[in-house]
Amino acid sequence: MIDIGEGWEDLAAALAEGDTPERVYVVGPTDSGKTTLCRYLVEETAPRMRTAYVDCDTGQSWIGPPTTEGMVLYPGPPESSGRTYLRFVGSTSPGGHFIQTLTGAKRLVEKAAELSAGATVIDSPGLVFGGVGTEFQFQMIDLLLPTRIVALQRGRELERLLASFARHPGVAIHRIPISPAAVARTAARRRRYREERFAAYFADGRLQEVLLRGLGLQGRVPDLKNPRGVERRLVSLNDPENFTLALGIAREIHPGGRGLRVFAPPFDHAAVASVRFGSLYLDLNAEPGSLESCRP
Repeated sequence: MIDIGEGWEDLAAALAEGDTPERVYVVGPTDSGKTTLCRYLVEETAPRMRTAYVDCDTGQSWIGPPTTEGMVLYPGPPESSGRTYLRFVGSTSPGGHFIQTLTGAKRLVEKAAELSAGATVIDSPGLVFGGVGTEFQFQMIDLLLPTRIVALQRGRELERLLASFARHPGVAIHRIPISPAAVARTAARRRRYREERFAAYFADGRLQEVLLRGLGLQGRVPDLKNPRGVERRLVSLNDPENFTLALGIAREIHPGGRGLRVFAPPFDHAAVASVRFGSLYLDLNAEPGSLESCRP
C-alpha cells in the first residue's frame, strides 16, 4: 500500500485533466519519497492514458538493475510486447557519468514519446545539493523539457534550482513537502539493496562468448592489445539503438580483441550491435557488503 502524501492527489488530478501530453520531472534529495510518488502517479494515470515511468536513479533503481536507467509503459502497446527499455550508465552514481546519465534519460524519454505515452513520469537521481547537484539537475530539466516539475523539499532547499524555470511559460512547478512516511535508509541498507538486485539479475547467468568483430565499443574501453583490468568489469550488450539487451560481468578478452567472455543471463547474440564498458566491478562470490567496487 502507498501512503499518500500531501498534495499527491491534486497533482494526479491535474495530470488526468490535461488534454496534451504531460512530462513530469520529480526532483528531491535521497530518501525523500520520489519513487513512491512516481509509482503513485503512474498507478493513478495509467487507467486513463498510456503512461511511461522513467527511472533515472542508477543506485537505487526500481525498473532495471543498478547502473541502468529504465523505462516501462503502462499499459504497454502491442509493438513493445511489455518490454523494459534500459540504458547503461555504468555506475551507481551520476558522479563522473553525467553525460551518460543525461543521454540515457533523454533517449528513454524520447522512446516513451515515440511509443505514444500520454504522460511520462520521471524519477530523478537524488543528487541535488551543492553547486554540482543544482547544475546537474538544471541540465537534466533543461534537456528533458518537462511540463511539470515536482519539487519534494523540507523547506526551500530547491528554490535556487526552481528559480531557473519559474518564468518558463511551458512549465508548472509543484512544491510538495516530503511525507513523514518517507524513511531514511543507511548506506549499508542501500548497498544491500544493490547487492540483492544484482544477485537476482544474474541468478540465471552463465558464461557466454561475444564476438567483437564488427561491434561498436563504448565507455571505458580497455586497451584491446593489452586488456588488463577487464576481469569482473560490468558491461552492457546493446541493441542497434543502444538500449541494453543484457548486462554481463566480463571474464576476459581474447588476445587481439577477437572476443569477450562474459557471465550474463540469456540474450540474443545476433541482436548485439555494441558493447559498453562501465566503471563498476562485480564479484558475485564476495562477502555481503563487498560485492561491488568502483575504480577510475
